[in-house]
Amino acid sequence: MVFRKSYVLPLLLSGFFFALDQILKYVAHTGSTPPLYLIRPWLGWEYFGNLGIAFSIPFPNILLIIGTPVVLLLLLAYVGKKATIVTDQVFFGASLIFFGAISNLIDRILFALTIDYIRIVTSVINIADCMIVIGTILLLVRSTKNGMVVDKKDKP
Repeated sequence: MVFRKSYVLPLLLSGFFFALDQILKYVAHTGSTPPLYLIRPWLGWEYFGNLGIAFSIPFPNILLIIGTPVVLLLLLAYVGKKATIVTDQVFFGASLIFFGAISNLIDRILFALTIDYIRIVTSVINIADCMIVIGTILLLVRSTKNGMVVDKKDKP
C-alpha cells in the first residue's frame, strides 16, 4: 500500500475522535460530572463501566487484551495486502476501527473495563464504539461494491 496525501485527513479525523473519546472517558471516569439527560432517562450523559463486550455480554478481559491487537494486525494486513488499491473510503474505515479499538483497549488495560458515557435508549456507548461501527460500515459498503478493488475513476 502506498501512502497518499489523501490519507492525511482520515488519519487526522480518526486521531481527533480518539483524543475526544479519551478526554470524555477521563471526565466520565473521574466522576466530575453527574448524569445529565436531554430526555430522561433515554438520551444523555451517564457513566457506565462495561465489564463485558458489546451489549455487556460477559467476556474474559485477558482475552480482549490479547485478542484486540491480533485482530487489529489482521485488519491492517488485510487492508494493506489484500486490497488491490486501497481507496480513501477503505483507509478511513480501517483508521476509524483501528483508533476506536485502541481507545477501548486502553480502558481494558488501565481499568479492566470499557468506559461508556453516552446514554441512548437502553444502551450506554462511547465515541470509540461509534468509530468502530462506522468504520465497519464503510469497509462493508466498499467491499460489497467491488471486492475492495478501485474503479478506474478512483485511481490516484
